[in-house]
Amino acid sequence: MASTPAGRAASTTHRLAQGRVSARVVADVLGIWQALDPLRLTDPAWTGHVLAALARYRDDSAELAANYYRDFRRAEAPAAAAVSPHPAAAGTSSPWRNRALTSLRVTGTRAVARLILGGWDPARALDKAGPGVAAASFRHALAAGRDVVDSALRADPAASGWLRVTDADPCWFCAMLASRGAVYLNQGSASTRGDTDEPYHDGCGCQAEPVFRTAVLPEPSQRFAALWETSTAGLSGKDARNAFRRAHAAARRG
Repeated sequence: MASTPAGRAASTTHRLAQGRVSARVVADVLGIWQALDPLRLTDPAWTGHVLAALARYRDDSAELAANYYRDFRRAEAPAAAAVSPHPAAAGTSSPWRNRALTSLRVTGTRAVARLILGGWDPARALDKAGPGVAAASFRHALAAGRDVVDSALRADPAASGWLRVTDADPCWFCAMLASRGAVYLNQGSASTRGDTDEPYHDGCGCQAEPVFRTAVLPEPSQRFAALWETSTAGLSGKDARNAFRRAHAAARRG
């Protein structure tokens, strides 16, 4: 957690601003998706429309993140020499496009095809798959801002690491990762999800908060850490993760 009021305000403002970007992504992508003919999803036009929308929102996310990093650093490390994180241009052949296209095919085209083969009405299949397409889309949009923060941290001699800050209702895995505290730049990352190096999943609202001083867990992460301690006593590995998942689910219901 930021050590200054200005730093805490910057983090809150940034998380909410990125949340507004994700909401616009979802609205636009669902609008494109719902206009489709479920029997013509092999037509590449729909993915082209989604990728064009994602490129715009990636620019917004990256610009927000660059401004956030400068504001947060100014508040938390005022004596350090200034740095200027720069958002990277999206570009028509950027690697993110290939990754996003794969996601759109998996959550969209293939999901609808599986449902139709399973006996679903095509229109219902389209509606069923829509939220997955939207969740994948906003992950790829917000990845631009997350990449700006990550690149700035790794190039910043004043930075020591980052904290995972969750949204208001994180999944169990995000809560578990947030409970672990700071991810230091000279150590193996504690941010991986299972056996993948991707620290954010479809629909994830988490953001990274830079650490320039001693890391203090935000209040929600303190609760997750306490829940981990009480729910996993005497357990390890998969058993501990499963116990935490059940405890987190019970806490959300409560």
